[in-house]
Amino acid sequence: MLNAWALWQILRGPASPRAGALPRDVVWLRRLLYADVAGDLLLWELLDDVSDVAEYAATCAVWTATMFLLVRALAGVSARFRIIAIGLGLTGVLAAALRLFAEGPLLTASLLLAMATLGCKAMIIAGQGRDGRFSAVTVAIGWTSLLVPQVYSLLQAGRLTFDGLSLAVHALDGLIVVWAARTAHELAAPGVAAPGTGRTPRLLAAVVVVLVLPMAAVGAEGDARLTYTAADEGCRDRLRPAAGLGPEERRRSFLCLARGQTFAAATMFPEDLADQRILAYGAQLCALPGDRERHTLHKRAGGTADSIELAAALEYLCPGIVARQDADAKRRQAERDRQEAAWKAEANARCADPWPRARARRQGTAAYMLSEGGGYAVFDDRDDSAGDPGDIWGGDGDAADIFDAVEDGFIDAAGSSAAILTYQENSAICLTVKVFDRAPPLRLTGWDQVVEVGIASRSGRLVVPAYPKGGDNGAAGPLPDLAVTGPGHYRLRVHARTLPWNENDPDAPLEEHLLVVYPGRSKDKVVHRPPR
Repeated sequence: MLNAWALWQILRGPASPRAGALPRDVVWLRRLLYADVAGDLLLWELLDDVSDVAEYAATCAVWTATMFLLVRALAGVSARFRIIAIGLGLTGVLAAALRLFAEGPLLTASLLLAMATLGCKAMIIAGQGRDGRFSAVTVAIGWTSLLVPQVYSLLQAGRLTFDGLSLAVHALDGLIVVWAARTAHELAAPGVAAPGTGRTPRLLAAVVVVLVLPMAAVGAEGDARLTYTAADEGCRDRLRPAAGLGPEERRRSFLCLARGQTFAAATMFPEDLADQRILAYGAQLCALPGDRERHTLHKRAGGTADSIELAAALEYLCPGIVARQDADAKRRQAERDRQEAAWKAEANARCADPWPRARARRQGTAAYMLSEGGGYAVFDDRDDSAGDPGDIWGGDGDAADIFDAVEDGFIDAAGSSAAILTYQENSAICLTVKVFDRAPPLRLTGWDQVVEVGIASRSGRLVVPAYPKGGDNGAAGPLPDLAVTGPGHYRLRVHARTLPWNENDPDAPLEEHLLVVYPGRSKDKVVHRPPR
């Protein structure tokens, strides 16, 4: 109702005098007042979206010109009155401009000088009371809009309030736009300077009593402060399991997590999103079938959180979602495991023992998946005396290095590890290991190169790495421990050859290796067959 009355006062239209009836400066004054009204209602807000500086310059220019012309147009006041009012107005304008660049004591001084604007406005409203063109209602509205918010601010300094009285005061603060519109309207009215009556009409009193005072009596909505819940880091410490909580407590717990920071140091939902909107998004997220759909909607809402964090919050809003997600995740993981097992079995089926007649104490054949760059390692996986002997790319001087193998042309051995070069990369090769109690016969037929080196096992283990979950490189099938007699020294004989292209099976490996291991103390490198 108060807004409707204010809009009627603003939009009822300007009084239209006969052409030439008003002085030119009064005509421009009325235009500026109506421009200021339009700016306060909409234009300044739109201009602020474009540029803060442009919005400040426009409002400052309109106010300066309006103040100057309005002081000049006042009737019934002295020249000294006009000079003081204009001086106060210009001081306030300059102080406001200075505040943009001031710091420290200069900033404090500029804030105090900016109060001169209030003095200028007070003199203008007082001058209107002496000008017969302006009604007592307009003067009363001016005093109310100017003084009430200032007095209230002084009384409430240092305190944060959100009650009915503050709502009423803010409503009265908006009457300055009504005052400007009524001032412009009444400038067109005929009349001469005359002392004001100083009496407030009963209509204005009725408006204040009927429209404004009930706001202070009724007060704000009981849950208005919950519309935007401030982030409370301590609320996480007070969270209880969702089971057994009531609906309201579960919603509060959800909002606690939704308003808090995630692992990515950002809030789960945008800070300017109302609680009701977050709860609505949460309800939509609960109804979606999977993580991917929830992630898409959550990102569309401007949120940032991983699936674990989001699920932890939604567990309060829709209990059971985490259990459903876990079940879905287990089903998807089981399907991925099944597909990976089938892929490994298919790859291993393409590889066979290249030396089936040799009866070894331990042996195994598998497809070895190579990553970018190729190469693989044989190492003691429990020996940490040389850093990480399985990291052939680490460049550790105490362990085998694939770059040294590249320089050698095939293999590098150091301590309890060996790095072996391959022709292929990002593909599979066939790898067979055979472990003997003593040196087996030398087998060269059919192999492109054969090289033998010494390798040690401090812990009693020598392994070829297995293919890990998630994929990188390693053997797709089980291969035995190569340290057949426990800790000690061994000889590692490596055979390598390329395989022909199989046009019926494009995925078949194009390279094959045979590792022969047996106890032996020699550390010498022996090239049985150099590369051809």
